[in-house]
Amino acid sequence: MRFLLPWILLGFGTLLFPGCGSSSGSRGALPSAPSSSAEESHFISLLELPGWKQCGPGSFTVSQGVATPQGGMGLWWFSGRMFTNFILRAEFVQEQTGADTGVFLRFPDPGNDPWNAVKQGHEVEIGDPEPAPENPTWRTGSIYPFQASLRANTKPAGEWNTLEIVAVGHHYTVRINGEVVTTWTDPDQRSAAGFIGLQNYDDGKTVRFRQLRLKDLPP
Repeated sequence: MRFLLPWILLGFGTLLFPGCGSSSGSRGALPSAPSSSAEESHFISLLELPGWKQCGPGSFTVSQGVATPQGGMGLWWFSGRMFTNFILRAEFVQEQTGADTGVFLRFPDPGNDPWNAVKQGHEVEIGDPEPAPENPTWRTGSIYPFQASLRANTKPAGEWNTLEIVAVGHHYTVRINGEVVTTWTDPDQRSAAGFIGLQNYDDGKTVRFRQLRLKDLPP
C-alpha cells in the first residue's frame, strides 16, 4: 500500500475455537532469521473458516480456494480469533506487474475503518518488483512503511509466488519464494497480538491469494 501520511512518523498462541527504530532503506545483508521448514502439520487453513469480514469499500470473493479482491481501499479480515506468535504462509499471484496489496498482521478489531489496521498493526507489502521503486518500502516483502525488503524475489506477473511471514515477539521475518528478503524488529513494539487481514487496493490491478494458512508458535 502506498500512502505517505503523518502517522508513519509514529515511532497471534493457543487456539480459541471452542469445539473446533524504524528504517525504510534496504541493507546489503540481513540479520539471522529463524529457519524455515516445508513441514505443514498444525497449520490452520484460514480461507476455509467462517468469520471473514469486509471493512471499508470493496469486497473479496473465494472461488475454488482462490481469494480475489474487488474495489477498495478496504480490509478483508479474519474475525474468528486473534493471533500472537505464528508462521503465516500463502501463495499470491500479481496479475499485472506492480499490482499492489498487503497482508496485515496483529491489528485490533478495525470496526468500520480499514485504516485501523494500517495505523495499529503491521503490513507486509506486495507491490513493486525489481529494480528499486521510488519508495523502497513499496517493494514486495517490505514491512510498510518501516523496513524495505532487500529484494522482491517475485516471479513474473501471472505466476504464483510463495509467501512466509514469521512473527515472534516484535521480530518479523519475511520469505518470498523460499528466500529471506526482510528481517525487522519493531523498536516501538507497536503490537504483539491481533487479527490478520488482506487488503483490497483499488489500483486497477489484481492480486489473488490461495493456500492462506497459519501455525501458532509458543511464546
